[in-house]
Amino acid sequence: MRRYRIMNRVTKEWWEGEADSAQEACQKTGWLIGDCWVRQYAPPHSDSTKPGGHHSGGWKKPDKEDR
Repeated sequence: MRRYRIMNRVTKEWWEGEADSAQEACQKTGWLIGDCWVRQYAPPHSDSTKPGGHHSGGWKKPDKEDR
C-alpha cells in the first residue's frame, strides 16, 4: 500500500493514511477527489539520474495511473 496525505480544499481538513490509489484514499475520507489536494509519499531510494545516486524521498504528486 502507498501512503497519502490529502487536504480537502473546501473544508481545509487533512487526512493521512494508506491506500492502493489516490482515488481509494479519497474514498476512505468520504471526500470527492476533485475537492482534494493529494500527495503520495516516496521513500528515499537509489536513483542514478540524481546527484549522489539517490533520491531523498518526500511527498510528491501521484502518478496519473494512481489517481
